[in-house]
Amino acid sequence: MPVPTRLTSPSRGEEPAALATEIIGGPTGRFAAVGRRGWTYAAAMLSALASVLIALGVLQKNHCVRDGWGSPGALWRACYSDLPVGSGGPKGGTPWSAGGAGHNQPVLTAILDWLVKQLTPGGNALATQQVYFAIGTVIIVLLIALTTLATASMLRDTPWLAAHVALSPVLITAALVSFDVLGVALATVGMALWARRHPVAAGLCLGAAVMARTYPLVLIGAIVLMALRDGAREPLARFLAGAAGAIVVCFGLAYAMGGDPLEVYRGWWDQAPGYGSPMYLLTVAHHALPAASASIIAVLGWVVAFLLGLYLSGRPAIRTQLAPLALTMLVIVMVTGKSMSVQSCLWVLPLMALVALRWREHLLWAGAEIVYFVMTWMFIAGPSNTAKAMPGAAYAFFLLIRMIAYVGIAWASWETSEDLPRDPADPYAPPTTDGWAQVEPVPANDRLTPDAG
Repeated sequence: MPVPTRLTSPSRGEEPAALATEIIGGPTGRFAAVGRRGWTYAAAMLSALASVLIALGVLQKNHCVRDGWGSPGALWRACYSDLPVGSGGPKGGTPWSAGGAGHNQPVLTAILDWLVKQLTPGGNALATQQVYFAIGTVIIVLLIALTTLATASMLRDTPWLAAHVALSPVLITAALVSFDVLGVALATVGMALWARRHPVAAGLCLGAAVMARTYPLVLIGAIVLMALRDGAREPLARFLAGAAGAIVVCFGLAYAMGGDPLEVYRGWWDQAPGYGSPMYLLTVAHHALPAASASIIAVLGWVVAFLLGLYLSGRPAIRTQLAPLALTMLVIVMVTGKSMSVQSCLWVLPLMALVALRWREHLLWAGAEIVYFVMTWMFIAGPSNTAKAMPGAAYAFFLLIRMIAYVGIAWASWETSEDLPRDPADPYAPPTTDGWAQVEPVPANDRLTPDAG
């Protein structure tokens, strides 16, 4: 099947990409030798460009970098970040010592926070925050580069689709809020290893990703459903063994350090609905949903996501691809969850690349995400200055717009993914003549790497 121009050369096939390239010389010319440098060139270029967006993110948080992350100033300036806030407390100990991140973060995220704290020299509070934030920023840049590389490796014939990871506007606002990108990077590497038929290594990475963020459980579930459909039971068993091994090792490490890795999950069950969740709208309306009821609804959201995934993966007449299936399941889990933080947007970026989402849809979604980002901080800061606070009704409106945007990209993913010549994330899918069809790998000298010049 012919590959659309928008996938091989975005600057010639999509108007937003063409307009964006005007600052670097314009779209690719008619006689450009597209693809001669391979997918690694695209990954390297995109990784470098991603660092520019992170630099813009630092600039967006300039007020806090200069004056500190104390509220309410950090809220009104929309520059709050968990990173420097985590620099407080005594050094040494473990992530589960008093004030450590292990009490409210999964194991690997807590350990990363603790390691950065050990690297941060002592001093006054502001200097400590600044150094911690600087070290965290460097780590995030490297993790985004790793995510971009892993995404491009799954899209070797159309690697510039990894720009959905590296050049998304949401990196400016959300990437430096927390270490969520650790889970994103591990999950994406795990999917790339699965795509390269390394099931044990893939399981290890995705299991570790679950120990950094919980959402990669959705990706594991999608892989399980697709592997069962394709009859890849032996690779699946090795994959699950690797994932279980990574989780057991992380739990064992936490216990060895004197911590309780299950504390964060027990705490989640007792938490009331938080910012970003549709259930929080009842709190805004002064009819708060009990924590237990919200937890049950969130669990039911997971059940619905997996039941829908089971149905979609088992349709006999249509060959379902892994990426749109995983994205749809993830969106269901997100919109039915107890909270949906402003940095949750980072979770979907690799999947948006793997479904070949159009930049028009990406930018509409990113616009809704960025507006919600600003409005959230204005709403949270409300008690400090009610005169300029975001009213609850207005916050509810932007929250609903955000939910619609997520449903929109999940819906669009089923159409756009059909443009891909093969399923980039499912190596065990047999060739098929209905829907999309797998094709032979493109020779190295003829790969369609767009805009390489």
